[in-house]
Amino acid sequence: MKIKRKVVLHGPSTLTISLPASWVRKFDIKKGDELNLEEFGNELRINSEKEFDLEKKQIHVGDLKRLGRNYITSSYIQGYDEISLSYNNNEYIKTIRDLISKELIGFEIIKQGHNDCLIKNLADQKKDEFDNALRRILLLLLDLSNESLEAIQKNDGDRLKNVGLMDHNINKFSNYCLRLLIKKGHANFRKTAIYYHLIKSLEETADRYKDLCNFYLNKPEKIDTIFITIFRNINDLLNEFYELFYKYDEEKIENLFMKVKSAHNKISNSGGRIDVYLSSICKDIRDLLLILVEIHS
Repeated sequence: MKIKRKVVLHGPSTLTISLPASWVRKFDIKKGDELNLEEFGNELRINSEKEFDLEKKQIHVGDLKRLGRNYITSSYIQGYDEISLSYNNNEYIKTIRDLISKELIGFEIIKQGHNDCLIKNLADQKKDEFDNALRRILLLLLDLSNESLEAIQKNDGDRLKNVGLMDHNINKFSNYCLRLLIKKGHANFRKTAIYYHLIKSLEETADRYKDLCNFYLNKPEKIDTIFITIFRNINDLLNEFYELFYKYDEEKIENLFMKVKSAHNKISNSGGRIDVYLSSICKDIRDLLLILVEIHS
């Protein structure tokens, strides 16, 4: 929403504009409060360190179990701190409890009825928590990639199932990071959208590994040494990406792009069914590199 304000001259050289009343009320701006101003070309952005309370979100999921989970997660990411839920089957509370425990950091059920409940954020979320949560996602992804390789290599069904549990942790921290970006933005405001894309891409990469393990668990195929070699190579590339994320080096980035391309060509020439998953992971790493370049451009 665009709002126009006239510039007013105070004294010989001081120019001022008035703040929108609705924005002042939302953030409880008072005389003496400090606001942040950032220049973006011909734009001047004003923001407050204060948070505002969103109105309580109400969701009726009816009998939509899968969509209901999506609606709850989406409301969490959008920054709502209190969500009132109603549903047709009182057994749905089990689904809600499972979702909260696995994917929604800080949320708890504070009130429960026969076909409704109230969930609320009980955690104090700070802007500087984003970097710690992001590093946690990256480390969990590296652990998941190594566990996937070893589970498939040793044909260990329990470890293959464990990858799914590891993916839940990545989802949990991913949702938390997305929520922080929506509510508070990134420290470098101009890069907020790029970091949002980064988190979604990391989450999708984890899903590729999970899908590969689920495929092999349900339809085991003979794993040859070529597949294991390529798989290990891809995991090495992911590790290199992690190292470059925190120690950016243009020459190494350029070299890693070439390594990813080479690995993808090897996968394309192998022709195996499971190799489709490795090809997708390889493309994900390339996309992560592109995002990393955007962050540093």
